[in-house]
Amino acid sequence: METEALQNSRHYQLGKHYYDMKRYEQAREHLREALAEVPTNPTVLYMLSYCEFQLDNDEAAYELCVDVLQKGMVTEYVYQLLGLILQSQKKWYEAEQALLQALALNPQEPGIIATYAYLMFHTGHVKKARLLMVEAQRLNPNDSTVLHYQFYIDLIASNKKQQRKTLETYVEVADDELYKLIKIGEEAYFRDDYKTAKENLIQAFLLDPTNERVKELLDAIDKETHIVFWPNRLVDKLGGPIGMWVVFVVLLFLISYLAPFAVGYFIVCWIVFGIYTWISPLVYKLVCKVRSQ
Repeated sequence: METEALQNSRHYQLGKHYYDMKRYEQAREHLREALAEVPTNPTVLYMLSYCEFQLDNDEAAYELCVDVLQKGMVTEYVYQLLGLILQSQKKWYEAEQALLQALALNPQEPGIIATYAYLMFHTGHVKKARLLMVEAQRLNPNDSTVLHYQFYIDLIASNKKQQRKTLETYVEVADDELYKLIKIGEEAYFRDDYKTAKENLIQAFLLDPTNERVKELLDAIDKETHIVFWPNRLVDKLGGPIGMWVVFVVLLFLISYLAPFAVGYFIVCWIVFGIYTWISPLVYKLVCKVRSQ
């Protein structure tokens, strides 16, 4: 009876449509309405929990996920979601227990093994993580979840060659255009190719303007490339503060020898330059505030 009511629910159909599109904010609105029609349905509760998790509402996601289990929907994927939520909450032990429960229900699921591998890597168990990832890849090297976590492990480990290879495979096999664009953008961003990163992330933003990761990366690119931070980028290129002090000493020596009358002006300009690199984040915030008005 409840299943029939769910299938006939306009809110459920719309919620599932947006859910499949990964438009989680819109999906959540309709799934909440669907839940009011079938308040004990574990499928709707699971979908709502996943939406809340994707929208960074971990507490709401956790409560819904626990409710799913209490309603009798005990599957490896529910425990996997619970593990992801607990990991996001930095409850490492509880997250591991949830993922172990998922693996107890289905020990041959490569996506869950990869999820567990990432948790192990994130908590410092690098050797165990690599062994788990090898097993996940043995079971299905083209599984999108396996490739997803391999990509981020490579990213954290700065294994750029393997990261590029993983990304190429992910783009070939994954169905989700949004996450393809995000990963291409991330890979380009972390090798300082801001042009490529921005092009792909803007396309991702057009697909899903509510995606927080996309907005975070676009804001970071804007900050990295903004003219306000040009002096800071110059400092980085010269090797940081130590490099700047070396340049200062060399220039001071040359000016003292070639144009001693300009030494005072040079020192004042250098002090102003140094102060500016310290206050540039504040200047950037003011520029952004003025730009948004």
